[in-house]
Amino acid sequence: MRTVNWIVGMALLVMVASCTKDDFHKTGISKGRFDGSMLEYMKAHHYDWDSTVLMVEQAGLESLFDGEEPITFFGPTNLSILRYMLRNNIERVKDMTPEFCRETLLRHVMKGKMMRTEFPHGTASSESGEVVGKDGGFYSMMGENRIWAYTRKDEYNGVKEAGPLLLYISSIDKNKKIDIASGDIEPNNGVVHSLSYQFTLDDM
Repeated sequence: MRTVNWIVGMALLVMVASCTKDDFHKTGISKGRFDGSMLEYMKAHHYDWDSTVLMVEQAGLESLFDGEEPITFFGPTNLSILRYMLRNNIERVKDMTPEFCRETLLRHVMKGKMMRTEFPHGTASSESGEVVGKDGGFYSMMGENRIWAYTRKDEYNGVKEAGPLLLYISSIDKNKKIDIASGDIEPNNGVVHSLSYQFTLDDM
């Protein structure tokens, strides 16, 4: 348990030290093209994804993340997994059952490839505690859970909708809004939309 505490502590320290005033977290290359499979991408960028890779291997889902069928992965990174482990007194990824790893990862995977521009525009709800707003779209994941997703352009330098196109998702099952840190990471077999460091593994 001390090992997990030390790793989470160091990860938090690095995160705080590396944040800019805009609170940007480097969890992937925005619009980055990677010549390799999704699993190969995560192995190549192990500093953010090595715990995710261990979960994939524990779940026996290598053929999904290394295969030819296109998928969209709303990916939890190391800190999200380590935070869950800390809260549940789990020392190693291998201490989580293959069934749990499989079910959990599939809740983050959608069949087919959807880049940020392919999600419909929408608006967040103004009601407190309401995770579904106006327009956007509902999507079924491979774990049989559902999300609501939408895109929007913010104001930039006083010009309406002149900012970058941003993607937002909400877990319908868990009734939680989930932030995307880096979207449109594009390996050969799909796309990764990396979830923020504030996400915890069971939030989806």
